[in-house]
Amino acid sequence: MKNYFEGAIIEREYTKMLRGEINAYENMQCRPIDQQLEPRYYAASEYTIDIVPLLPEHRQRVINLLMSSFFIQEPLNDVLKFDIPHELLSWADQVVDDALRDQCSFVAIDTTAPHNNILGVILNSISNSGDKEETVVMESEKLKFIFSLMHKLMDGYDLFKLYKTDRLFHSDIVNVDEKERGQNLSTRLIAKSLDKARQLGIKAAYVICTSFFSRRSFMHQGFQVINELLYSKNGDKRLLNMGIHDRCALLGRQL
Repeated sequence: MKNYFEGAIIEREYTKMLRGEINAYENMQCRPIDQQLEPRYYAASEYTIDIVPLLPEHRQRVINLLMSSFFIQEPLNDVLKFDIPHELLSWADQVVDDALRDQCSFVAIDTTAPHNNILGVILNSISNSGDKEETVVMESEKLKFIFSLMHKLMDGYDLFKLYKTDRLFHSDIVNVDEKERGQNLSTRLIAKSLDKARQLGIKAAYVICTSFFSRRSFMHQGFQVINELLYSKNGDKRLLNMGIHDRCALLGRQL
């Protein structure tokens, strides 16, 4: 019953946020998840959902999920209104290929479906302190704009120095199909990713969150805010009415 009561409380607080009665970020509380409740929570789903490593055979289904979900519904993407799939296909190909190369990403799969439907994905990568910065060719001005915000957010922060390490684990995209949200899949994908990072001997992880909900999910996994950028201070009128998704944040944690 605890899960149902907490769900009602979260819904009530979320409604207050939308009405502007409370500040979403000042009132964000991160508590450890009750492990005894998790099995019952997952068992309530009509699906049997497994979190498994991302494989080449998943590639097209992951891209399809991103095109039908993430690139439409993520707050910045929703405001900018990309021409899908044409404006994003080359970049989506690249980020999925990078994730496959580093072999530390995961998908949530419905094992009861005939084609093992992919319900969620987390695309992760590994950076080494000696790596040369890759030149990413982007034809989309909207995509360039998003990356310019991320560069501003990270400007002046040497995470290798901050965490005293020569390798960093980072999550580039976490996305769950709209119909499957509320089943804690983001939490499971993030937790599985951090377990993999520890197995690889990586000592720290970071992520850039562009929405309130992704930020909350990572903070529940022990990430802390390193820096944040309010969209309203960027000077772009398109980002003046973002509601609770009013900022992007650089989060990190030691492993």
